[in-house]
Amino acid sequence: MAPQLVVVIGATGAQGGSIVAELLKSPEKYKIRGLTRDLSKPAAKALAAQGVDMQQASLSGGRDTLIKVFAGANIIFGMTDFWSSGSGAVEVAQGIAIADASAATPTLSHFIWSALPDPVKMSQGKYLNVHHWKSKSDVMEYIKSRQPSLWKKTTTILFPNYFENCLTIPEKYLPNNISGVYILRFPHSPDTPMPNVSISDTGKVIRTVVENGKKYFESSIAFYSQSLSESEKLTALGNALNIPTQYQQITSEEFQQELIESGMTSELALDFTEQLLIFEDFGNVYAQHGFIQANDIPGVSLKTWREFIQEADLMAAMQKVSTERSGAILHSSA
Repeated sequence: MAPQLVVVIGATGAQGGSIVAELLKSPEKYKIRGLTRDLSKPAAKALAAQGVDMQQASLSGGRDTLIKVFAGANIIFGMTDFWSSGSGAVEVAQGIAIADASAATPTLSHFIWSALPDPVKMSQGKYLNVHHWKSKSDVMEYIKSRQPSLWKKTTTILFPNYFENCLTIPEKYLPNNISGVYILRFPHSPDTPMPNVSISDTGKVIRTVVENGKKYFESSIAFYSQSLSESEKLTALGNALNIPTQYQQITSEEFQQELIESGMTSELALDFTEQLLIFEDFGNVYAQHGFIQANDIPGVSLKTWREFIQEADLMAAMQKVSTERSGAILHSSA
């Protein structure tokens, strides 16, 4: 049997990169075509050297552009990046183009959509500004209502908070060293749970979904390994690194203002803050009965927070942030 052609949007990113790495283990089963905005990036060149058919494509190029790069695909992993534009309208337009192009691909047998839950439904209409969730969920609703044939062979993966955020954006996700005590300020009570996962495990889940095909059609998988509060994570971090820690619950207004001071626009800071308030007010909404829990999928073993701490050099990340903050303070006072 000829290998299936898998098209991975965002092949050089965290989600797509994990999928590519996993499927490259089985060249007899999968041929991979990776899409990226820039073929000159070292990551794109590295994947090409491993045999990935790398293609340049802009998601804003529309349906017809994507139809060309989807040609012959058996499986498509679709995703969009809200934060690159900061616009829900842009993300919805890109998602619709992906969906329409996928629906127009006659060889397609499985479409996988990287999604987030509908924040309005999850918050019972309370939080209306979580645009980076809403735009992805709107695309899912578009597929259901406007592309029903595609929906019949679609699996949606609901992505949570990444452990790796501590490495890519340590200033927002790791505690600050203040006089030898590592302090984390967050707008959650100490026992508010959030779904967490190592994004490096994406490939494991996608491979299992692909290999079980119809079993996960028309389903949403809540992709997380643990439901943990930020206070719990901080305590585990302190114990693992043998450092004193302190968790400080702050108001949503204080948190939002800190985001603005770090460089976020007021609109994006409100978006980011309201997503956290959904968990504060409604608990771990990913644990709802309508979602398949990734931990319940046979054969899938997901990394825990403690395991991630053991592997990642979070102390170096915290020290780097402290050095940068100290430098900024000195510069501002000069």
